[in-house]
Amino acid sequence: MSKYSLRDFWAPLFLFALFFIVQVFLKPSEMALTLVALSICGLIFALRLHKNEPKVFLLGLILGLFIEVFLGLFARQQHWEGASLMGVPVWLPIVWGIGFVVITRIGARIEGLK
Repeated sequence: MSKYSLRDFWAPLFLFALFFIVQVFLKPSEMALTLVALSICGLIFALRLHKNEPKVFLLGLILGLFIEVFLGLFARQQHWEGASLMGVPVWLPIVWGIGFVVITRIGARIEGLK
């Protein structure tokens, strides 16, 4: 198996980037973008699910929610129009969670870990 396999490295990286491409160029509604984020999460986990990745995803989701919502109460650097989750879009913590997973996978592959 290649160090940078399609299922572990390239596909998750592409799918993660695809989310931002959809966000920037198609400009879908918040709920449509949330469905895109959830679909991408499902695809990434369907390609390969490592033992503790759900915990990594949950950590990223909780930390993202804390940073974006709670810390945003003290110093908001970005404003989201029509955000429905206490001032942030619903998809944002989801993207934090899957970002943790994708970054962990990339780091593991670069370091040669399985």
